[in-house]
Amino acid sequence: MTENYQSLLSEIQSRLRGEYYRENNTDTGDLYGLPYSYVISGLNNRQAFFYWDTFFINQALLHLKMVDEARHHVENLIYMFRKFGYIPTSNQKNAPLYTYPPLLPWIIRDVYRATGDKEWLRRVLPDALKEFNNWTTKPHTSPTGLYRYALAQRPAGTAAQTDTPCNSGLLCSTRFLNCQDVNPVDLNAILYRNARMLYDLQIECYGHGEETLLNKSEQIKKFLEMCWDEKTGFYYDNDFVNKKLVNVKALSGFMPLFVEMVDKSRAKKMLEHIKSFVGPGGIAFTDKDYGAELPGLAYPLTTGPCIYFIIKGMCDYEFMEDAADIGSNWLNMVLTVYRDTGELWEWYNIKDKTVKTDKNLNNTPVWGWTAGTIIALIDALGLKL
Repeated sequence: MTENYQSLLSEIQSRLRGEYYRENNTDTGDLYGLPYSYVISGLNNRQAFFYWDTFFINQALLHLKMVDEARHHVENLIYMFRKFGYIPTSNQKNAPLYTYPPLLPWIIRDVYRATGDKEWLRRVLPDALKEFNNWTTKPHTSPTGLYRYALAQRPAGTAAQTDTPCNSGLLCSTRFLNCQDVNPVDLNAILYRNARMLYDLQIECYGHGEETLLNKSEQIKKFLEMCWDEKTGFYYDNDFVNKKLVNVKALSGFMPLFVEMVDKSRAKKMLEHIKSFVGPGGIAFTDKDYGAELPGLAYPLTTGPCIYFIIKGMCDYEFMEDAADIGSNWLNMVLTVYRDTGELWEWYNIKDKTVKTDKNLNNTPVWGWTAGTIIALIDALGLKL
């Protein structure tokens, strides 16, 4: 298997430096220009620069010592934030109707860890703080004190912006049909960690951080208790309009592990549910098929990002045996499919270990986030190359 990893890593590096590398400094008919070159997620319909995908692509770039390329990705995100007042899904002109759950602080942190460049950090950190403030004020607020996806307004002269849960890389209408009525576990967990991460980065920059950030993180942690079901020992999205938990068991319920929000006792309770999601090829989005409108975001399908978040959380809480079993099963499936097709894919079927999807779901080769997940998992699991 080590030889297969080495072969695939060489192919990843070659493709990221070659056919998946783009330069688009000026606006075109389809794309907004960006100041720096970037790595695209895949060919076909994924020629643009995508916010969510960048977190995972940068995992690969930093491992491969392509630090300048990773830093340029941050610069492009900051450019889009300043242009639109938020970071759209991509630089596609017909696409910025949506935004992703905010991973900008994580992307900045990873590049800073690789460079130690405090002057650069000092320049980009204020934008990450502004993005966080956008997510924790109207229209994202709710009566519960937690946050939600919501309609918002773009800068003057542009159309309305709509946030979307499906682009979190984790879940969508399988969990809720009206996202404005629900407090998603994953979104709020990410915001909890973002507050603490921004505080820590401020310490790096200025020698001190804003206490309001720590207070905000503790507030989110406190209010997330309403998403916790003590009877089952798991987190569920909160439907605050109907005053009930959403009756869908989804991988988003494990996100408090990834952001290191819970104690070891609760983590152990949560991990008792992992067997509900497990198949021969890893873990699926949900424990079963709930018959949602978007069939891909449910059992038996999964993607690289969802695998990474859960396995990394398990590793951080030292559930290494289960993490290694699930992670290795996913890696083995991906490697087998790669040998058979010569491609990495957006969707994987964990039940039959193929890229077979529902007839209504188009599966395409995606090297960006899948390649990043492969490298990140190899590192997290301590696998030898």
